[in-house]
Amino acid sequence: MSLIRWSLLAAVVLGAGSCAAFGDFTNDDPGLSEAPGTFQGRFLAVSDTDMTATAYADGQLEPVAGNRDTMSLLVDGGVKTSIAASNSVISWPQVVDVSSDGQLAFVVETKGPAAPGVSAYDSVYTDFPTGRQLSIFSVNSNSLELRQEMTGTGENLQSVEYSEKCNCLFVASETTDAELVVIPLTQDGKTGEIRKFTLEPPYAYDDTERRVRTMHISPDGDLLAVNVANRRIQFYEIFSDETGLPDRVAAIGAPVEGLGRRLAVGKWTPDGKHFIITDVNWSDNTLFMLTQGPGQLSAIRPPSAGKEAKIVSQVKVGRSPEGFGISADGTRIATINMERTYLPGLSFLSVWQGRRAYSVSLLSLDTQSGALSELDRIYQAGILPEDVIFDKTGQNLAVAVFHRRKGADRERGFIDFFSIQEDRLRSQGVTQAVPRGAHDLVSLP
Repeated sequence: MSLIRWSLLAAVVLGAGSCAAFGDFTNDDPGLSEAPGTFQGRFLAVSDTDMTATAYADGQLEPVAGNRDTMSLLVDGGVKTSIAASNSVISWPQVVDVSSDGQLAFVVETKGPAAPGVSAYDSVYTDFPTGRQLSIFSVNSNSLELRQEMTGTGENLQSVEYSEKCNCLFVASETTDAELVVIPLTQDGKTGEIRKFTLEPPYAYDDTERRVRTMHISPDGDLLAVNVANRRIQFYEIFSDETGLPDRVAAIGAPVEGLGRRLAVGKWTPDGKHFIITDVNWSDNTLFMLTQGPGQLSAIRPPSAGKEAKIVSQVKVGRSPEGFGISADGTRIATINMERTYLPGLSFLSVWQGRRAYSVSLLSLDTQSGALSELDRIYQAGILPEDVIFDKTGQNLAVAVFHRRKGADRERGFIDFFSIQEDRLRSQGVTQAVPRGAHDLVSLP
């Protein structure tokens, strides 16, 4: 998201008399009790405590004394423990992953922590220190333990994913000619020799972001789907050496275009038949970010048996959909729609539509054809929600909310809970507090 100085628009917008036309009178307080809901299962939530959600717009970090970037372990919706884990919200919510047995967790740093004493930046995108750190943790039933912190993987790490096929990590880096970083793991969870690869990303002449954003391993470990410049998806085949580790990657066919204005989070379906990607429908134009329409979700059939990758379905959801979750059976998807909750508290924006409430969309997915359809959408007060996951029953959702709008709850993050009843979403009326800046969730087996 681009840094937006909203005060520059105030005179223009007010002069045009547009404010009332965009009224939204949702209360800033969702009225939730602080308690676990009916969510079943274990998951991790990472919080970037370095900034508020509205720092994207006004640069004000509003540091809270004693806060530190954190990873929290939640069991059946309640917090069991937490541990320091450097991470950054200036990324898509794909900076944490776990091993297939759930005993290890991995967190990458897209940007480093704010320097001590710093309370504001001109641009949160450029002024935060470069991110270089990968952290590895042991995950136990009720505890977390730091095993290793390492640098040397690359700069401004965009995503991390674990592949069971090679027992290794795939990390996306902004380092030119080393966009893909593969980190082997030993049986006892230690890291082996790092391998770096250039992807020769298919940039276009008019790309404003000439970088790889995120990459995603297919369930069988053979294909890599890469978000290039937030505008297209390029698929790569992964070739392995005699030890089973990747030693070469090769692009397959042309990149997939026509997926939207600004791509965000991608995931493979559990059966590997489709790759799903969100489009937040953002622009670097400030006025557009006040008036933009809905985002969308696209389903892509990956390349196979000589067939090119192909878009098979697209559907509109709420505004600014970043993260999404897929149920274990692959038939339901939930997107978390940020709406316009990133807008700051300037008086002329206080009643702007989409500022106070985020939304969650529930969709169906045909596992054979890839057809998507929105079934329901629900709204709730909260700022900058970025991720959502299903529980092990497929009937409950957990949503990461950066913080609330006002008061003490502006200094805390939250996990809000929803239920699915006959393909309709219902708020459970409860929330669980975590450190401010909750933005990325991952389920544990």
